[in-house]
Amino acid sequence: MAKRMFSKPFQWLTGLPLLVVTGVLAVMAIGALTGAQSPEARWRERLFDYFQRLDPADGAAVDNFHLVLIDRESVEAVGPWPWPRTVIAGLVEAAGEAGAKGVILTEAVDAPDPLSPETIGEFWLSGARDETLAQQLALLPQTDERLAEAFTSVDGGVGVSASAPLNPYRTSSFERTDMKGVSWLHVAGDAADYLALPATRYFYGLNPALANAAQPSVSALSPDSDGVLRRAPLLWSIGGKPAPSIALEAARLAAGGEAVTITAADAANAQGRTLESLRVNGHALPLSASSAMRLYLPKNIAVPTTSASRLLSGYNGAPVIAGSNSQLKDAVVLIGLDTELGPSVRTARGPMAPAAVHALAAAQIVSGEAPVRPGWAGYMEALAVMLLGAAAIMIARRLDFWRAAGFAAVVSLVLVLGAYGAFAFGDIMLNPIPPAFALFLGALSIAGGKSIGGVLRDDNLRGSFHDTLPEAAMKKLREDSGADLLNGVRREITVLACELRFADEDLRTMENLPDDITKLLAAASLDLRQTIIDAGGAADQAEGGRLFAYFNAPLETADHIQAGCAAALRLIESMDKVNADLDASSRTRGLQIHLAIGIATGPCFVGPMGHGRNNRYSAVGPAVDRAAFLRSQSEFYGPAMICDEQVYKETHHHFAFLELDKLKLRDETRPVSIYALIGNPFIKSSKAFRALDDAHREFLKAYRAGDMGRAKTLLEKTKGSPGAKIALFDIYEERVKKYSEDGVPKDWDGAHIAGV
Repeated sequence: MAKRMFSKPFQWLTGLPLLVVTGVLAVMAIGALTGAQSPEARWRERLFDYFQRLDPADGAAVDNFHLVLIDRESVEAVGPWPWPRTVIAGLVEAAGEAGAKGVILTEAVDAPDPLSPETIGEFWLSGARDETLAQQLALLPQTDERLAEAFTSVDGGVGVSASAPLNPYRTSSFERTDMKGVSWLHVAGDAADYLALPATRYFYGLNPALANAAQPSVSALSPDSDGVLRRAPLLWSIGGKPAPSIALEAARLAAGGEAVTITAADAANAQGRTLESLRVNGHALPLSASSAMRLYLPKNIAVPTTSASRLLSGYNGAPVIAGSNSQLKDAVVLIGLDTELGPSVRTARGPMAPAAVHALAAAQIVSGEAPVRPGWAGYMEALAVMLLGAAAIMIARRLDFWRAAGFAAVVSLVLVLGAYGAFAFGDIMLNPIPPAFALFLGALSIAGGKSIGGVLRDDNLRGSFHDTLPEAAMKKLREDSGADLLNGVRREITVLACELRFADEDLRTMENLPDDITKLLAAASLDLRQTIIDAGGAADQAEGGRLFAYFNAPLETADHIQAGCAAALRLIESMDKVNADLDASSRTRGLQIHLAIGIATGPCFVGPMGHGRNNRYSAVGPAVDRAAFLRSQSEFYGPAMICDEQVYKETHHHFAFLELDKLKLRDETRPVSIYALIGNPFIKSSKAFRALDDAHREFLKAYRAGDMGRAKTLLEKTKGSPGAKIALFDIYEERVKKYSEDGVPKDWDGAHIAGV
């Protein structure tokens, strides 16, 4: 019956995937167009990284550069880093004497030398006792001037601005840069007075003598958002004047110190004209508007390297060449920290020292080999998304699912190979990912359109019982639509009826906060439902804070009575956690939610009862009524969980029970016993519970025999047992007192009329 309720076809939904896919294709096309040049497209950039590993640059120009790295061996010979700039000056002079074509210090020097006499003197002047010594120290020659003197014998540059203050790839970080009086940089064609270049600044300031002796060169490297360096701005603006990057200055020195020629775009923005290309050593390199060159690393990324310790002999004496350093001859030397003493830079080929990255970028500038992503690439990729997506949709209408998926896979592979070919043979970077994704999306949309009606029909059936049936039942529904699982049946089931309620005094305390009361009950009910489902039961929400749980339906379970008792204990544990959370909050401290549970077993009619999304899995039968009645007795007797005789008989060997009473019910021909479920097997085997149970049994025996004198004595003993602080024994105390005074009825059998 339940399946027939949901068997109506969802044919109007078969066209829904096509509409959705068309919208997604449009969004993809717009995204491919607007983000064509953005470095934030990580999948595209990672694909280009992979292309570079498959087809690396030639890399012959790396031999023009040499690294002098300050490593562990160097600091052991000279002392800990940072060194005084007089020692750095010795390195520069030693490299020059070895025949270096140029020397560039990649470590930034636009901050005071912490070991210079001037800096030490200022420290002493700020609070030292010996002011005379401090003044004498301050008058000693500055270490920056000693470094500047070293550069008078060799061409070179010094690093400044180790980290750019702004993202250099955003237009908002560009600065108006004045080209007047700049001798090392020319603009091809029409002269441009102002350029728009990414802005940076000196960290503190650069010594004028050092700035005149060596070209200030920006050492900042700006990775993409994923932390990988893929682009290197070659020109920067410092204080409104152009400054080269270390890589550009190194390439310029390798080319004999010739001026750098740039080509500026015809159009200009508020800051000036942006760049299009740069020419050094006769090779033109394409640049982005932010003056950035895309790194293209060679197969062999090992730059010739020498330890700084080989260029210096002693710390106090004058620096001299330590042995033969002929490997530096005619090379541009870059001096910097290795990755053990300084930071490393992540590239597409792994982490490297910044000095090595500058050297590889300089070699790329000299060779003139750089991949380019043309401006038309975004338009072509957006058009390919729409055309290939539409083609996949039309072809998929004529093919079955697997053939359509195979067609999309083959064409996608062709796109990837074509993009790689464009990179390998033309240094052009095209992104095949959006068109390939559009192919699969279009092909799969048709298969989805054919099956979505059936899927949603089955999902509608399953969704009606979401958060109602245990996972095993839901899995069966998902796998084969349930077969006859949801047909109504008459079966022996265990019913667990539970109710959430607040004490009257708590309700009076919260009477001005009705919204809080309802929300607390709703949240607690959700916790109980989930606990029931996790325990293997079917949950049925009733009115207010009442719930029913059914075991042995819809899936049959041999030990359903035991499962129902175990679920009741888990519900109590769940409610204890809820109350602990309430007590932890200042708003609800002292407030407690009480849980009453009744458990009964017997034959019932069970199955879906309702229609559509309002359907619910429920049961009808005496066991349901009996469980609800037992739940209502919890507040009267005290224990939270009350069971009928059949539940007790089937599980008393496993769980701890305490007999509560014999009741005469309206629909029963004989009195029935009701029992309190006290706890798990560990409680049952505990010494305290056995003492309480034995004392209570002796009391009930005397009470039902009508011996109220002995019953009174045994009741006092029972109330002294651990765990006897419940309303049950107060009830019996009143009854014993009444029957002791009035005598027991003539037909006394120890049973009590329910509700009296």
